[in-house]
Amino acid sequence: MKTEHEIKTDIWRLLKSSALAKTISGTVSKTGRHAGSRLEDVVVSVLSSVMIGQSQEVYVNVNIYVSDVMRGEAYEENSLRLAELSRLAYEVLNAGNVDGFRITLAEQKTYDVAGLNEHMINNKVLYQYCNE
Repeated sequence: MKTEHEIKTDIWRLLKSSALAKTISGTVSKTGRHAGSRLEDVVVSVLSSVMIGQSQEVYVNVNIYVSDVMRGEAYEENSLRLAELSRLAYEVLNAGNVDGFRITLAEQKTYDVAGLNEHMINNKVLYQYCNE
C-alpha cells in the first residue's frame, strides 16, 4: 500500500515534468498554495483511498488556479487560458499506465473562487496501484 504522501509525490513528479508545468506562471505543489498568490498555481491533494484486495484506488484533486481578466469595469473568467490549461491537464492526467501506477481523469470542472477574482480548474483523478 502506498501512503498519501507517496501518492501525492507520484502525481507531483508527473506534473512537474509536464507541458502544463512549463506553461503556468506559478508552481506545482503538493503542500498547498502560497497565501496571497495571484499566479497560475497547481495544487495536488488526496481525497480518499480504498483497498480492494491487492489493489489500491485513490481519488486525487489537482486544482489549477487562473486569475480573472478585467473587461471594462468588471472581472470575468479568462476563458481562453482556462481552456488551454484544461486541455494540458487532460493530456497529463489521463495518461494511463505511468511508472508502476495508473491514472485516469475522472472529472474536470471549472469553479469560481469566491472573493478572489479567479477561477479554479478542478481535476478529479483516479490513481490505481497494485500492491504485489
